[in-house]
Formats: sequence, structure tokens, C-alpha cells
Amino acid sequence: MDDTHGTDAMDGVDDGDGVDAPHGPGDGNGNGDGPAERALDRLLPRWDHRERHAVAVRAPRARVLRAVDETRWRDVPLFHALMLAGSLGTRRDKADEPFLGSMTSGGFTELHRDAHQLVVGAVVATEDPKGPARLAAPAARSFTEFDRPGHYKVAFDFRVVEGRLSTETRVLSTDEAARRRFARYWMLIRLPSGLVRREWLHGIRRRAESPPGTPAPNP
Repeated sequence: MDDTHGTDAMDGVDDGDGVDAPHGPGDGNGNGDGPAERALDRLLPRWDHRERHAVAVRAPRARVLRAVDETRWRDVPLFHALMLAGSLGTRRDKADEPFLGSMTSGGFTELHRDAHQLVVGAVVATEDPKGPARLAAPAARSFTEFDRPGHYKVAFDFRVVEGRLSTETRVLSTDEAARRRFARYWMLIRLPSGLVRREWLHGIRRRAESPPGTPAPNP
């Protein structure tokens, strides 16, 4: 594969219009996010598709990252409503379950965590049997080295630097056939996926900025 990358959009701190960003691993000058290393650059330095969003947040970094784990489905009402509607009432209401926890129990794996950031990822088969592949321990190495055809690798982070909470999602397919399949899927999900990510960021911010010991305000 060459080093060119496909779709790439970035929202400003206030969730403004997306703008094109430089292609390739990193954006120069600390990826535009400050001096801390972005673990995503090590785990998935190349990508076919990328989407980024960010919001300003007024809370200590540790509190913001804790809020990433604590944010519930009810804090991301758009995705919560879509899941309930799509299940035609057969899905158990997950309103009070951690949103990130439901993802890591459903095929995603935590790949990295430190004082600045959290990275979660999955390897997904595009042919039968479709779905997430199991990553052997250590998961980060298995994810980075995985190159079996017929799959795509997806990873996203939450990162807190200098009063800004950002999330970036990257997707890399392992062969051309998988890349074509995922490109069609990406065309369908990119808009709703971006809306969910923005809503997720705002849910995290509400929870992080709430006084300790008080519930996060409703969206």
C-alpha cells in the first residue's frame, strides 16, 4: 500500500465545518493537539479514512478522561434512539449503561491508556463469517501487526490536551477488496457516525464539567 490517505475531515473546537487536513501520519507540530504524543499515530499510523472532532472543556484532564468511561447511553441520545428504533422494541434499553463499556464488550478492545488519552480499536472481517476478530495478547501489538486479507482495522481515541477534548477515528483495510467494501459502507455511515461522535463529545463534556457528586445534566 502507498502512503496516501482517503477521506479526512476535522471539526473545530466549536464543531464548525470540516476542513481538509494534511494527509499522512500526524499533522506536524504535535498533530495540532499540543506536545503530547498521540498514541493513535503509533497504533494506526496510516489510514484510508479518518474523521476528527473536538470540543473545549473546562475540567481537569483526569476528570475528563474519567468522564469518557462514565458517559452513559442516555448521554448520547441520538445513537440511543437509533438503536432502540432499529430493534423495533426488542432491544433492552441501555440508557444507564456506560457507552464505551458496551463497545468494549461488543468487539472493541482497549489498546492504550495514559494520563492524556485512551485508544480503542477492533479488527473486523468483511467476508463471512463477518464481525470482530479476536486479538491475542498483547492486544496493541496484535492490532498493529494484523494484516490478514479481508479485514479492516478501526481505531479511535479520546485525547485531552490544553483544555481541548478531541476524538479521532481511523480506518485501514488490509487489502483492496476489503477497501472497496468498506468505502461503500463509509459513504452510508459517515454522516450519522460523525453526528454520534459530536454528541458523544458533548456528553463527556457535560459529565466532566458537572460538580463532583452531582449527576450530569440532561442533553
